[in-house]
Amino acid sequence: MKFTYINYGEDIVENLQERMDTIYVFSDYGLKNTYKKSLKKNIFKGVPTILTFDEFKEKVFKTDKIILREAKRFISFFNGVKKELYELLAMESYYDVIDFADSFFRYYKELNEAMIEDIKNPQPWQEKYINNFKYLKKKYDVYLERKNYILMDWIYKKENIDLDFIKPYKKIIFIDIMDFTPLEKEVIRRIQGNLEIEFLLQISREDYSEENLTIDSVTLPEKKNYIEVYEVSEDIEELLTLETLREKSGGGEVYTPDISRNRYHKILPKIYLESTSAVLNDTVLYKFLKTQYDLIASLESRLNYKLPLLELKIALDNLEFREVYSINNEDLKELYNLLDEDYTYLNENGSEKFQYIYGELLKINEFTKVDDFVRYFKEDLNLEKFYEKEYENLFEKFYEAVTLAKTSEYMLGEEEFKKCFSKGSDIYKLILQYMNNIEINRVKATYEEGEKKVIVRDMEGAKNRIGRNTYFVDISSKTLPGNLGKRSLFSENQRKENNLSTKDKNRELAKHKFFQGVFNSKNTYIIYRKNEGKGEDISPFLTEIMETYNIKVNKKIIKEEAILKNLQNIYMGIPVKLDYTDDTLPKTNGDFPNEQCRIGAYDYDTLENCEYRFYLNKISEIEPLVKEWNKNISMKFLGIYVHSVLEKVIDNTWKNIVFENNFYVDEEWIEKLLLDYFFYNRDKIPVHLDNYFKEILIPRFRDNILKLFKELERTYSDKKIRRFESEKVNWDNREPFVDDEIKFYITGRVDFILESLGENLILDFKTGKKQDKQLDFYSILLYGDENKATKGIYNVFNGELEYSEKVELTRESLKESIINFLKKDTYSLSEKKSSCMYCEYMNICRRDF
Repeated sequence: MKFTYINYGEDIVENLQERMDTIYVFSDYGLKNTYKKSLKKNIFKGVPTILTFDEFKEKVFKTDKIILREAKRFISFFNGVKKELYELLAMESYYDVIDFADSFFRYYKELNEAMIEDIKNPQPWQEKYINNFKYLKKKYDVYLERKNYILMDWIYKKENIDLDFIKPYKKIIFIDIMDFTPLEKEVIRRIQGNLEIEFLLQISREDYSEENLTIDSVTLPEKKNYIEVYEVSEDIEELLTLETLREKSGGGEVYTPDISRNRYHKILPKIYLESTSAVLNDTVLYKFLKTQYDLIASLESRLNYKLPLLELKIALDNLEFREVYSINNEDLKELYNLLDEDYTYLNENGSEKFQYIYGELLKINEFTKVDDFVRYFKEDLNLEKFYEKEYENLFEKFYEAVTLAKTSEYMLGEEEFKKCFSKGSDIYKLILQYMNNIEINRVKATYEEGEKKVIVRDMEGAKNRIGRNTYFVDISSKTLPGNLGKRSLFSENQRKENNLSTKDKNRELAKHKFFQGVFNSKNTYIIYRKNEGKGEDISPFLTEIMETYNIKVNKKIIKEEAILKNLQNIYMGIPVKLDYTDDTLPKTNGDFPNEQCRIGAYDYDTLENCEYRFYLNKISEIEPLVKEWNKNISMKFLGIYVHSVLEKVIDNTWKNIVFENNFYVDEEWIEKLLLDYFFYNRDKIPVHLDNYFKEILIPRFRDNILKLFKELERTYSDKKIRRFESEKVNWDNREPFVDDEIKFYITGRVDFILESLGENLILDFKTGKKQDKQLDFYSILLYGDENKATKGIYNVFNGELEYSEKVELTRESLKESIINFLKKDTYSLSEKKSSCMYCEYMNICRRDF
């Protein structure tokens, strides 16, 4: 075997002789095509045999069995060992099995590649998994043999090596392939007796093990090319830095280690084109179908397939989904209102559009075979609306995926298919599995002569741009080295001991690929990301280069405040002048309709803390730009729930207490009342919290309501009670609290009032934290003075009654605050910036931190 080493910066294919008796095997398509383009065209001579390494392996590993790919592998596994999976692992459905099956397939693929039967020295806890694998493999092999199937994952094994393909040739050259598995080494060993073998490698001789055919280390060259490094934190800043560098340096190719995350073509479509490669996942059709499937999968079977509103909201965040169902801003506002009212599930009061969507989801979930979906796609969905002119064969590839799902149906038979895929959502997921990452052709972009278009390409191709300007973007600790392998059952030491691939080896290979791209260029410009909020920092590979050659990070080209201006310059060629300097909000009498304003305790708290927020929330009634809802019970709902129950209890007991001093409340009646309100609010309570609500919250609330009445009985049983009620204050019958150019009224709803001879009691019922000054506000509202009532907080969660020990708000200070506010000409921001961090209006006021 011959080894030839090429320095960084040299063309690895430049000196390859064109011979018809030689097989040329390249590490990847990019390098293969680079060599192919360099060949002189000669119709009489023909073209030598040029392959990627994957193509080469397809030719030397042969089988006459039916090859199962993609989802068919999982279907065959589930169908072949269904009984054993249930008995061994309690797995009942096809989708329960997928993750386990993936690990199972990968385990035996790795054993085949390592040419071993078993893992040496497993830990006791690992033996359980391995024994399960062995038991299932034995059963599964019987099924595969009976059906004459073989998995695509398992073709590459020693028994399937077939060298008939190489017989007409005299030589084989492996170009830029840095590492071989034990099985691949076995192929090379068998070839060695038949062909001359050469390895052409771009690496230092000291860094490569010729004996083991693998990379040992990656060292940097003594001399470097021209390298500049820049730091950015966001996409826009990165793009503008790149554009400035390209303009200054005369263009060049742009590369990224993570092509899927790059969005330059969406930000600057006049300059950047999408990658020429595309998959069905990129299309509007796929995004709609995936969103629709997610909604169907979210239907709550325990509540007769109710639709969770939060899942609907997530679906409607998808522009494609909104457009298909003609959802407008008014529809979204209705949905947001339902969520604000703490509804968890769509009820019968939802709009016609939402009910129509819900009806379609229920209909699809009843589908029992792939043909049901075919009819739906053709007749109901109208696929033409998903046409995108940038793709050549979108619908052809879509129906190819549907056909593959149909072949799975044939493979299993009708009855077995129904057992595997019992609901429409199961079949839908299968179709999406077959659609996943299917390649489609993008229409070749056309643009006028002289236009310069840029495509951001995968970093693997950077090594082929010898002696040119090269730009690297999206470089960070998250992308380089990036994900070095799937989660493994075995430790790194175990993998090394058993000749399996290791993260350390994959890291060295990733570093070598990056170094090739950097040092094969004439001038290299690297833009790395540092953003603590996103967990991004400088790549360790870049750090090694910078420390070795003492390269410093260049000063930022783009200042944050100039981003908008520079983006406009690039996109439109028109500079933007930013004259906005005054961030104050003027206050006028016209802000107050009819020169009046009515505020409650919470409004006053907002006014006192941030006048700007008071204006946005109370006066302008602006809905927050970003709202946060979650899948649990909100504290607001719990507060309303408890208040409603307590109001009912008080309304049913006040006569007995006022006229008879009888504080007795029936425990069973309270529990029934709590349950009645639970079912009344059924659409507001997530079903996964039913047991928690019924078994924990309701008994707790019951006991604490009884505890409250016993406490009141202990304190007031010997006193004459004149008033015992929940109070509803009507501010229309009250005089203005501040009578100025703008009349200010105070209003509010007090949870509980007890009045006896010579004493008043105000209670506020809480399920969360208390608010300072609220009870004083209510005392001023009801009695005109902060000292004319005993005030307390009853926490219904923990059953604690806490009386206010000091006055937080006086009548005079309340009036003074309102008068001072009225005298101002502007709405001021909060004095405490810390409170702004979680304000729902932060994106409107844009306060500088």
